[in-house]
Amino acid sequence: MSIQLDYALFDQLENDGSTSIAESYQYHLELAERADQAGFTHWFKSEHHHSPLDIAPSINVFLSAVIQRTKRIKVASLVHLLPFYEPMRLYEELCMLDHLSEGRLEIGFGKGVSPAEQLLWGVPSEEAAARTEESLDFVLSAMRLAATEGLGCLFSYQGKYWSSVERPLEIGPYQTPHPPLWRPGTLSTAAQLGASTILPGPISVIPGQVESYLREADGRKAGGHTPLLSTLRRVVLAPTDEEATAIGERAWQRFDGNLTKLMRKYDLWPPILVPSFLGDVDMAHGTESLIAGSPSRVREYFEKLGEESGLDHVTISPAWGDITGDEALRTMDLFVEQVADS
Repeated sequence: MSIQLDYALFDQLENDGSTSIAESYQYHLELAERADQAGFTHWFKSEHHHSPLDIAPSINVFLSAVIQRTKRIKVASLVHLLPFYEPMRLYEELCMLDHLSEGRLEIGFGKGVSPAEQLLWGVPSEEAAARTEESLDFVLSAMRLAATEGLGCLFSYQGKYWSSVERPLEIGPYQTPHPPLWRPGTLSTAAQLGASTILPGPISVIPGQVESYLREADGRKAGGHTPLLSTLRRVVLAPTDEEATAIGERAWQRFDGNLTKLMRKYDLWPPILVPSFLGDVDMAHGTESLIAGSPSRVREYFEKLGEESGLDHVTISPAWGDITGDEALRTMDLFVEQVADS
């Protein structure tokens, strides 16, 4: 049975190698506006540092810009790199974003997939997971306290890495007890929290992941928010299959170069194969990480996803690698007009 899919947009703000940073910001903001106008549910941004994978490394600054340029779409991190923050400062900024958006903020969290970024940021790799867990607990504990006791309450916290002694909380979250949470990358962790997540892999493996998540989550809802299960596809649309495929295969090489630049420089690799498959575009096609084609071909793929995956939500990325602003905006327009609305 075909299911009507809802859509979200994922962005990393990669350096495409030819567009100025100022101009790139504007076309990425335009993509967010178009997603909002088209009725997409979420706009997501990742966070990276010292890498051409992200020319907007201050994620909260760019989230704020997107909030001001949109009206309805949920604005979310995917993810905040929690070990990289002093948690009280992060708490205050997240509360601000929640109020600026009037409750459209959602928070993704993780330790980051790049050991090289952790090294350059001074985060010991052996501590990254524990720091992530503690930072999340710190921020959510403060949000729950402010939501329960009101502004001016005194927050104390004693952890291994961070502590707080009777610090007044003069801002709290807009949403109570805190915004919805996203935890991509680790299905079990997301399920145990009742957090939303992104399921990886081709259509054939997703139903099993959905079943595993629902079984382990056992009805949990982080903060009382119903979790959302989605999957991510990098997408290129053009008038012909040949043109779209050529753009996608060209851009995949730039995506891999941006993603692995620091890893290669410092010979530090994540424990799993990187999402770019080290530039193997055949694997990108085979795992359905890259969907490139004419509108009819892409529409057929997403109809199949709606019929067979068990999901009713999918996240697309039209801007990545060296895809130009015009190419990304064309993909977005064709997707909205001839895929999402079909």
